This record gives sequence, structure tokens and C-alpha cells, in this order.
Amino acid sequence: MESDLSQAFQEELTCVICMNYLTDPVTISCGHSFCRACLHLSWKDSQVSVHCPMCREPSQQKDFRTNIVLKKLVSIARQASLMKYLSSEEHKCVTHKETKGIFCMENSIYLCRPCSDSHEHRSHRHCPIEAAAEGQLERLLKQMESLWEKIQENEENLEAEKRLIALWKIRLIIREEMIRAKYRRWYPLPRKQEENIECMKKEANYYLEKLRKSEAMIVQKSKQLREMYRELMAMSQEPYVVLLQDLDDIFRR
Repeated sequence: MESDLSQAFQEELTCVICMNYLTDPVTISCGHSFCRACLHLSWKDSQVSVHCPMCREPSQQKDFRTNIVLKKLVSIARQASLMKYLSSEEHKCVTHKETKGIFCMENSIYLCRPCSDSHEHRSHRHCPIEAAAEGQLERLLKQMESLWEKIQENEENLEAEKRLIALWKIRLIIREEMIRAKYRRWYPLPRKQEENIECMKKEANYYLEKLRKSEAMIVQKSKQLREMYRELMAMSQEPYVVLLQDLDDIFRR
């Protein structure tokens, strides 16, 4: 019975999109909850009105608020998994046979209480390992939030560049039509005007090419930003024991 209850509890804390623990969970208008990042990516690529990934109910919601209760429950579950891992015999302190419940901020290693008070580590910054893991996750979520804002800004820049290209093409067509309309009674156009049109087209195509290159750079940047976001998202779903080991390397990259 206890095992069934534990399994049911874990299922309720699982995101149906990524099938991992809910990370920074948000609840949408229909009442279902998902990882904030999963919902961002799921809805970002949708060309039509967005729907709940579970019940398919349409949703107009854009600004998500973190579900504090769900976030706390997920934190409890993840902390329990971490302590279960560290309290196993193979991960206990070899010297003192105690659970390594302290995290050394200087060396990024787990320590038991006697080891944290030793001459080697006593001058280092320590904190309970659960608090260290929560701190790393919050640090990661802030980085993801900042990155998502950059993705949004880049998308706006891309749309502006596309509009500029379209307007430049229209301007070229209108300008050529105005010249031809002015000299319509002549066929062919006076040579000077044909030369003016050709010169105008060359200049316009030169700037169009620059705009297209700029658009291509923005598209490439968008791909890079999304890839970075997916990497951070995957990292946020890792067990706490992994977050405590590898996060600094991720940020350095």
C-alpha cells in the first residue's frame, strides 16, 4: 500500500511532456501543470492557437506563475532521492561511517559532519547538501529565464528584419513603376532612364543581400540560443547529485 501511494505521488509530480520531475512547475487555465521550459518550447513552435498538452483545451495564457505548492513537493521528493543515494553504504564517509550531508562550496564535494570540521575543510564555506542543491537549481532557473528573454528578443529582431526586407522589395517595385509610368509614352524607355532603373536595382539588391545575410545570422543565433536553452532544461531535470557536480562546467561553457 505504501509503495502504491509513493508511486502515485511520484506520478503526480511528473511532467507529461518530458516525463521527468516537474521543474519550475506552472499551472495553466485548465488546471494541468507542466515544467515552465517544456511549455515554453511546446507552445513556441505552435503556428496555431495553443492547447493543453493533456486535455487539448485551448489556452490563451502567456504569463505563467510558478505553482509554489507543486514546486515544494517536487523539492521534497528530489531531496529525499538525494539523501537516499548518499545514505547508502557505498556513499557513506569511509573514515567516519556517517552520511555525507554537508556540501563543501570550495571543493564541490560531499562531507560528513566530522570531515567538515577537519583541519582541511574547516575554513571552507559549507551548507546542508539539500540547500546547496536547491541553490544550484535556482541559479540554473534564473539562467534559463534570462536566456528565454534573449530568445524572445531575438525572435522579435527576426520578425523586424523580415518586415524590413518585405518593405524594401515593395519600395523597389513602386520606384520602378513610378519611373516607367512617367515615361510610358516612350517605348522603349529613354536610355538614361533604363540606366537609372538598372542602377537602382543594383543598389537595391545590394542592400537586400545585406538584409538577407543579417536575417540568416539572426536565424543562426536563434538556433544556438534554443540549443543552449534545451541543454539547460535537460540539466535542470537531472538528479540533485548531478546538479551539484556539473553545473559550474555548464555555466562556463
